[in-house]
Amino acid sequence: MKNKYGALASWVYHVDKPIGRSFGDVEFYLSRLKDSHGPILEPAVGNGRFLIPLLEAGYTVHGFDASSHMLKVCKKELSERNLTDNISRQTFKDFCYNEKFSAVVLPAGSIQLIQSPSACLEFIQGLKRCLAPCGKIIVDIDSLSCLYDSSAEARRWDLGKDLLTLTETRIQTSYLHQTTISQLRYEHWNLDGLVSSELEIFMLRFWGIYEFKNMLREAGFKEISITLDYKHPFSEDNNDVASAQIITFEASS
Repeated sequence: MKNKYGALASWVYHVDKPIGRSFGDVEFYLSRLKDSHGPILEPAVGNGRFLIPLLEAGYTVHGFDASSHMLKVCKKELSERNLTDNISRQTFKDFCYNEKFSAVVLPAGSIQLIQSPSACLEFIQGLKRCLAPCGKIIVDIDSLSCLYDSSAEARRWDLGKDLLTLTETRIQTSYLHQTTISQLRYEHWNLDGLVSSELEIFMLRFWGIYEFKNMLREAGFKEISITLDYKHPFSEDNNDVASAQIITFEASS
């Protein structure tokens, strides 16, 4: 049941992160894609929060996700906007495309859903094979500081007749492996009481800046640049490193 994104989890995700909601990533990625003239690939496309703004900006975008429930939400949003549906159900391990892409984008730390370093390397190598000559990858990771944030969290979304709740509890942190395991309980309530609930085990793998940069190099990427919080170029003397929450890597093939 790990990282499953079932029906209720997908509903909560869509309410919390609707189409076009940006954390600074949509604008930043669009600015970095302005010289990309071929199709773009987004793995772990989710509900289309990020993909649809790219389509509306005029890009041809393909995407995949392992969750059929997330894809159902995304396909509905695409249909309502009369946008081309190039999304499919695939996984990080077995995705396959015949065409070559000008760019691959992985915002919002979605690559951290892969817990094994060797599996992550294989995935990035697979992405590189999908890129056209001079194509590039842009990928976000969360700061290692998130490893230390283990407090329980409860959230709710009041939808009128419906109430959605999410309770997240960290159940394991491995500083050695830089991984976390959390228990997520999703609940749907109405005036009659509890309608349904889902329990999901959610696992993430965190990366250091140099560690992830070296993995990109091992996968064959070059000309790697790093941006902090979508604003500040990274350098060893940058005082913003300690407070940065999002680290974005851009690398060419």
